[in-house]
Amino acid sequence: MTTPQDFDFDAWLDGADRPERAVTVYQKAGLIADLDALEQQILAAQDEEAEPEFERQLGSMTESQKLEREYRKLAQQFHDSALTIRVQGHSDEEKREFLTDQPEGVVYRVLADAITSPIVTADQVKRLEKKIGPAQFGLILQAYQKASTEIPAVSADFLPKSSTRGDGGE
Repeated sequence: MTTPQDFDFDAWLDGADRPERAVTVYQKAGLIADLDALEQQILAAQDEEAEPEFERQLGSMTESQKLEREYRKLAQQFHDSALTIRVQGHSDEEKREFLTDQPEGVVYRVLADAITSPIVTADQVKRLEKKIGPAQFGLILQAYQKASTEIPAVSADFLPKSSTRGDGGE
């Protein structure tokens, strides 16, 4: 058992790190429009196939099945284009230093410094904003804000709750 007198604060500090947050952005977010259109086509084809006069030859794919196959293919492409970006926060003092150093392009330089994975430059952050758009870039900014201001805490509220006897559930 460690007592306060035995505690090695320097060793603890050596292992300490700042809070980080992670967000996922998508390179192929434009596929969402194609997926939306396919969804409408699938629903229309399913309605048509539900009509009593619809006849299907045994062994042949229906139009909705063909469209569903295309939908799955595009959804996989969207999923495969994911990039997880990890962001570490800055103190207020560090933010002020960025401003006094060179105010122009400060947001991009701050984020380039804050993004721990993948490693990026300020110019790449600027290009990223233009390419992925304001909604996805906003996620990165929100993650940075959380990493900079929120107290780190772990929440398992998203995990399914057990309902067995003895765990407090009925």
